[in-house]
Amino acid sequence: MSDGPYRSLPMSPKWKQAAKRAYLSSFSPSEVSEALQQAAERDCRAELSTGLLRKVTALLIGPAEPGLFFDLPITDLNALHRECASTMEHGFVNNAIEALQGGERGQAALHWAAEASVSDRMLAGCRQIEEHMHREANDYRARSTRARLEEAHGGVDVAGVARMMLGTPDAPARTRTTVYSGLDDGPAL
Repeated sequence: MSDGPYRSLPMSPKWKQAAKRAYLSSFSPSEVSEALQQAAERDCRAELSTGLLRKVTALLIGPAEPGLFFDLPITDLNALHRECASTMEHGFVNNAIEALQGGERGQAALHWAAEASVSDRMLAGCRQIEEHMHREANDYRARSTRARLEEAHGGVDVAGVARMMLGTPDAPARTRTTVYSGLDDGPAL
């Protein structure tokens, strides 16, 4: 008997936990959201270097008075691609460029890029879980897992994870896993 198809998922333990919670209907949508948020927080800490974050922040915030060359930050951001060490870093730089091209400037551009990067990473993780479930479980369970992941995605504080990623003063504290230790702590009836 298998422990569930989420056991063989080739992802971090946080993503395996999110897959387990989405796969098993005994977990509520808020518990699935909690696991997704923890997985996104873990990926931000593990895949984004502080040096790259500082460079992108400096380019997006820039001087108080913009210079003569309006496209210079975009050119410098394009050059940063050589320094990217992970897919998430590449995505963050691409989102920063897209924010500037979309008309965002300064702090607004930085937050837009960070939120888009967190959202992109969460969607990629959910797609990977769904693909794995289609290979390892029956079609009904795979579709059910996808629906639960989609429902839980709306409960994730993407803006909070982005603020945490950027290290802003108003960033929320890291989410902690709720541990149930007794009969009274179980799911609501």
